Amino acid sequence: MCRMLGYLGAPVLLDDLLYAPDSSLLKQTVDAQMLSMLNLAGFGFAAWSDQWQGPDAPLCYRSTQVAVFDKNIQAMAKKLSARALVAHLRGVPYHAATQVNLENVHPFNFEGLPLVLAHNGDLAAFSQMRFDLVEHVRPEFRRLIMGSSDSAWLYALVVSQLESPAGPNTAEALVRAVERTLAIVRQVRERHGIRRSSSVNLILGDGRNLVAVRFTFDFGVFDVAPFQGGVEFLSAWYTLGRDYGLKDGEWKMVAGPERADSVIVASEPLTRDVATWVEVPEYSALMMTRDEAGCHGRVVALDV
Repeated sequence: MCRMLGYLGAPVLLDDLLYAPDSSLLKQTVDAQMLSMLNLAGFGFAAWSDQWQGPDAPLCYRSTQVAVFDKNIQAMAKKLSARALVAHLRGVPYHAATQVNLENVHPFNFEGLPLVLAHNGDLAAFSQMRFDLVEHVRPEFRRLIMGSSDSAWLYALVVSQLESPAGPNTAEALVRAVERTLAIVRQVRERHGIRRSSSVNLILGDGRNLVAVRFTFDFGVFDVAPFQGGVEFLSAWYTLGRDYGLKDGEWKMVAGPERADSVIVASEPLTRDVATWVEVPEYSALMMTRDEAGCHGRVVALDV
């Protein structure tokens, strides 16, 4: 299974999210605290900065290298600061049929669109579902799907449910698109009689909004034992505040949600001290927006 990270707020050095914290995303390649497997099938990120050419378009980087050994990521992380970030470590079953290639590395993004998506989970029997999903993907996006994974198709479905895929969109619009996508997947699962538990934890970002979704179809129903070895990987956590950095030996934000200008959301807390981290409730979405007033939003129950 996978590990994800999202950030929205005051500009922060990528190294302070990807490498420096006690349980940073890159450290989770081999030592995730809430997942009993290695994440060796690729790493990618999408980042936004007002200092870069085309600040509304994400800078995307993807690699199939084992992330902790990728010198390019290390070099970029020490130089680049961003106001928004979506990053993903890909973990896959240890099976010869699994495809480890660049087309299936997250986060997914169609050129010219601001929205990116990362996925933690898997859709059981996806090979049976794929061609039923085509009719729900806009024709202009069908030819852009390069990945063979369920995650690549989830991205195509989500952008197809947006009234304006090119933006701008609100966090609420992103959540509604996710709800419509989940409803489509549920219909196709029912059509094929698929009942196996399938997790769809998502992080979506467009540089101005950040949405984290925690959802599972038919939770706990397995025809075979889940390869993850537990359910902790299904979690999603967030922390709100300002002035993120190393303080008294701990990586954290201060001031709390009432004065927040930044949010971090992740599959598991990045820091040893978890007192300021809150778990996203099951079957819910955290939706955050950052504007001149700061970083604000709420948790909403998914209507699926």
